[in-house]
Amino acid sequence: MTLQKLKMDPKLKVSVEISREWEGKKVADELVGKINAKVLNPKFVLIFTTIHYKEEFKLILSGMKEAFPDAPLIGGTVAGFITQEGCYTRGVTVFALDYPNMDVAVGVGHNTKRNPKKAARDCAEMILEKLKDSKYENKFLVNLISAPIIPKLPLIGKVNNIKSKTLGILVSYIGMPLVSYMGSGIAKEVDILDQLAVSMPEFYIIGGSSVDDGKMLSNYQFIENSISTNSVVAIGCTIDRSISLKKTIAIHETNEKFKITNTTFDDRIVTKIENKPAKEYFFKKVLGLSEEQFKNLGPFYYKTSDYLPITFEENRERVLGVGCFFWENILLSHKSGGKHAILCSVTGKEVIDAIKSVFTAPDAKLPFLLAFSSAIFVFILGNKIFDIKKILDQEGEDMPYLMLQPIIENVRVPNQNPAVRAYSFNALSF
Repeated sequence: MTLQKLKMDPKLKVSVEISREWEGKKVADELVGKINAKVLNPKFVLIFTTIHYKEEFKLILSGMKEAFPDAPLIGGTVAGFITQEGCYTRGVTVFALDYPNMDVAVGVGHNTKRNPKKAARDCAEMILEKLKDSKYENKFLVNLISAPIIPKLPLIGKVNNIKSKTLGILVSYIGMPLVSYMGSGIAKEVDILDQLAVSMPEFYIIGGSSVDDGKMLSNYQFIENSISTNSVVAIGCTIDRSISLKKTIAIHETNEKFKITNTTFDDRIVTKIENKPAKEYFFKKVLGLSEEQFKNLGPFYYKTSDYLPITFEENRERVLGVGCFFWENILLSHKSGGKHAILCSVTGKEVIDAIKSVFTAPDAKLPFLLAFSSAIFVFILGNKIFDIKKILDQEGEDMPYLMLQPIIENVRVPNQNPAVRAYSFNALSF
């Protein structure tokens, strides 16, 4: 069974547009013109841009708010996006929606790397306060969280492979907590999503981690005219339509299993695997590298690590990768999901099949699609990323869609566990 296209409700209007102009004012003017051709008075606007436009953010946002002063707006930087017009790793895209029977509110929480749960509570409280009198029962939330930022460490600068024992220990036990306090380092998306799920239990939640072009040096979040670098922004909506939130993941488990026996930094840094130094055990016993490959971990591993994620027997929805090496310690891309780890792998076919599955579900009836999908897929597929667009075009016919590429995705369906992970494809509609 393929996707059953719903006849678009004439009251529901969606506009997904892009601009590849360079000047901020021209970007805003082009986007506004395209939106107005389809949606005159959007109920909300989402705007996403690649990092190339960081000097133009203020002009872009001011132009959008001047044109749509009553439409709540959030957004930020992503690695790329796919629309009906094409696949892009440079440009600005918007998703504008109008529907009469809905209420909308935006929220923001700051200092996500220092105090993620407080940031999530602050964001949720702003939204819930504005929506407290809404009469509509169905609820969803779209969020964007500041992604990890590689910190600049005193004396050694920006590194992802520390070979010195002394420096490795210092960074693991002192450096990483310190840089989190200062606003860089890991993103703590798990803590943020867990708190959003507690604060907003009735909401369908979809989002991702705002990122640059993969260098992990900077990222930005937008709310109305404001620009942040260490925040969570979200838009919450109540509506009289049923909400569809599909979530899939593109990995398979291997037979390699291992026990994480010691961690630090709130289960984000692994120091021991099977009571052995973590890095050496992982590379020699789990991955089976030769001595020569082991001695050249940086050049070898970072070319292949996208194909070797990790999941956990205690929580198979948590999928993550290896971020950095601090002497014998391993920094995970986000918090561990348990002690019993399973090495996974991924193929291009699994990526394509995962996305196809959204359109073959028995109840797949989508008048539009707003999706968050791992930027890692771009690294894995290369030019075959256009195969994803073919799926969206063929299965969705003329359905407007926007597929965003953050670095980490998050998703939560009411009464189910929240999931922060890479290698996933999550799609919202109603």
